[in-house]
Amino acid sequence: MKVGLIVPGFSAHEQDWCIPALLDYVRVLAAHSDVHVFTLRWPERGGRYPVFGATVHAMDGRKQMGAKVMDLWLRAFRELAAEHRRAPFDVLHAFWADEPGWVAAWVGERLRVPVIISLAGGELVGLPELGYGSQLLRGRGKLIRWGLKRSEYATVGSDYLLGLARTHLPVSRWGKLKRAPLGVDTEMFAPGTPPPSPPRSTEGGETPPLAPPRNGKGGGVFLNAGSLYPVKGHILLMRAFATMLGASESRLRIAGDGPLRAELKKLAVRLGIAARVEFMGEINHGQMPDVYRQADVYAQASWHESQGMAALEAAACGLPVVGTAVGVLPEIGTAVPVGNVQALAEAMCAALREEETEGNKGSRGNVETRGRLEAEFSLAAALERFLVLYRALKIV
Repeated sequence: MKVGLIVPGFSAHEQDWCIPALLDYVRVLAAHSDVHVFTLRWPERGGRYPVFGATVHAMDGRKQMGAKVMDLWLRAFRELAAEHRRAPFDVLHAFWADEPGWVAAWVGERLRVPVIISLAGGELVGLPELGYGSQLLRGRGKLIRWGLKRSEYATVGSDYLLGLARTHLPVSRWGKLKRAPLGVDTEMFAPGTPPPSPPRSTEGGETPPLAPPRNGKGGGVFLNAGSLYPVKGHILLMRAFATMLGASESRLRIAGDGPLRAELKKLAVRLGIAARVEFMGEINHGQMPDVYRQADVYAQASWHESQGMAALEAAACGLPVVGTAVGVLPEIGTAVPVGNVQALAEAMCAALREEETEGNKGSRGNVETRGRLEAEFSLAAALERFLVLYRALKIV
């Protein structure tokens, strides 16, 4: 089977974790199919190169905006058409329903190749107070609906996103929506002995590392992993942490970097929690299992998540997961209403108490949770779901 994946960005080589979930998926898919990845914007190079047996076609379109964007789309069309002439594609699969989605729909219609579009980000939302979401951009919503209308299937990674997608499609088209989460490498992300100290950013953390208190000693380590952008809700998370802190010795670790870094550090000072908050900086994805194993509870306060790979990785490493009711979190952890600081603080306290009470007999050793992750959210499960869809289209 020959599969063309159309994505906004992809890894420059096998050790580049540009979009980890896509790199993992390509690795397992290429073991079963002839895979060609057409990456529109990143990396900052053009041409073709191999990654895990797949062929990557890099368009290097990062600077082609405005009027120049049509040149990028035409180049992508020509590259896809040329590869289709060498050997026909059985399916085109776009990740993200904005630019990759409508490019896939346009090319698929002209080459007569069936198309799948995976909703994987903020394509269906518009949050003006955060400046986030494709629906805020003029004309973008129409293009997204145009692409979805022309796809054979539209996949989502969570029940939350499935409900959101149904509000953007007429009931007659709900049958094309398929729940198909991307998978976590459950061999890499698994419970294990935590290292004596957490991995550090290659550039050094933003604050000195904090010695972690262990369960039963007045507190625990809360962890959040994600880029420091408003939609990730770090301001709410820090306020919740300050609310639940009291006399506890708990710590909050934030792995990731972004434009809110300076503002968040100032907020920590204003809230009186600067001594208990560690900004770890950007951590290599290969080190993240040890980061999760050094924590006691994973907490998120996002305003929107299409799926939430970090929450899945944390759960796969045995952490209890608490946070806002977006993405996959309500399916694997304790969810609270979006924006509710007090409810999040209470959920964080409850999760820590459970860990202190149960220890390794609790969440870390939860065989039921681990079994569900393997069955629904592993790479093997994700691969099989998508292969079923590909085969159905090939038969048609």
